[in-house]
Amino acid sequence: MIRPSSKEKLLRVAGVMAGDFLLAWAALAVTVYVRRTVPLAFTKSLLPPMNIRLDALTVCFFGGSLLVALGLSGFYRRRALPHERPLMVTALVIQVAILAIGGAFDERLLPRTILIGVLAIEWLTLPAWRRFIRIALPIRPRETILVGDAAQVRAAVAALDAAADRRIRIAGWAGSPDPTLPIPNIGLTSNPGVRVLLREIEEVIFVNPEASPRERLELLQIRGPRGYLLLASHADALLTSSMLGWVGDQPLIEIAVGCGYGFRAVVKRTMDIVIGSLLIIVAAPFAVVAAAAIWLNDRGPVLIRQPRVGLGGVTFPMWKFRSMHVPHEGHADGAGVTRIGWFLRRYRIDELPQLLNIIAGDMSLVGPRPERPEIVAQILSVLPEFELRSLVRPGLAGLAQVSAERDSRPEVKLRYDLTYMCDWSVQLDLRLLLSSVSASLSGSGL
Repeated sequence: MIRPSSKEKLLRVAGVMAGDFLLAWAALAVTVYVRRTVPLAFTKSLLPPMNIRLDALTVCFFGGSLLVALGLSGFYRRRALPHERPLMVTALVIQVAILAIGGAFDERLLPRTILIGVLAIEWLTLPAWRRFIRIALPIRPRETILVGDAAQVRAAVAALDAAADRRIRIAGWAGSPDPTLPIPNIGLTSNPGVRVLLREIEEVIFVNPEASPRERLELLQIRGPRGYLLLASHADALLTSSMLGWVGDQPLIEIAVGCGYGFRAVVKRTMDIVIGSLLIIVAAPFAVVAAAAIWLNDRGPVLIRQPRVGLGGVTFPMWKFRSMHVPHEGHADGAGVTRIGWFLRRYRIDELPQLLNIIAGDMSLVGPRPERPEIVAQILSVLPEFELRSLVRPGLAGLAQVSAERDSRPEVKLRYDLTYMCDWSVQLDLRLLLSSVSASLSGSGL
């Protein structure tokens, strides 16, 4: 896997660590059994049971010391350079030191024959266990397309070949054709067929670290929420501390909408359903009072539906409490806010029905605020990147609504929305929800 933080990588490391712990347990059990039942020529007598207790604490002590030692030695490192391969002897020396120090603090008897026996078994079985993992569960290379000019792609291919990276398989590259490159060229990213290939391929690596912001955003729009990996420039290194992979020894950063796909999308949708359902219960009395007030004010309809642009650019009907006059003579277009409508807007009570849109899946609790189709069309004519907002569900609350002014330019709001989308976390959603509730209670909705 090219992405060290991928689910496959995490499951693989967890499986290897579980096997290491079990091997340490088995080594301890076998050694203790032999010392208690088999007389050895170089020992004075069989090991009395009270000299070492084979209980859960002892097993965790030995197993944990091995995991810590292997971790400190680099066996669980996300990436091992060819000239920095971890050594098993180093790990076992560290384990002995941990056992000695821990045993001294705990006043736990650790006979030398037990230590020697455990280390000997681990020395033999750990390499065999790792060899078995490599054979039984080989690393599955990710089908990858490189994007960039010929010189950049050639350098990336050379770096991957030099590192003997088995985590990716280059299926082709997108850019101006160059017959001297040994990998197939699929064409320019402006080609519709190439865009389909880029969208469907498992991984895309943009090997142009100096690509313009427009090129980066365009590739994200092509790829969708999964995004792509980008060779980091010097400026990128100033903005991120997390490297998601490597081309040779060059760091890659991830350009993706974290809450738009995979496990994190499931977490976000679960939060929408659970918290949204609770909010509907809590807000029900206020909604009933608001509905009654709207009807008593002018005997008009209580709810209205407004077309808004949602996930994937699809239009959906968004529910709101009516805050405007019903169209009639003197208000032919329904213009003008009612007295009760002014109050509903000030405390954002008019948006409570959107909780139904959240449960239905049209919206999310937090995300870019949904816009009218005609407004979106107008903005897209001068700001095509505005379409990126539709990679996620629109939200009842949003980072742009909390941080920007109501009359901020669309490009300013887009920057806030992209920051939220690409830096999503559960904590961020909860913080924005609390900020939105605080704004509503303070009456700053106008």
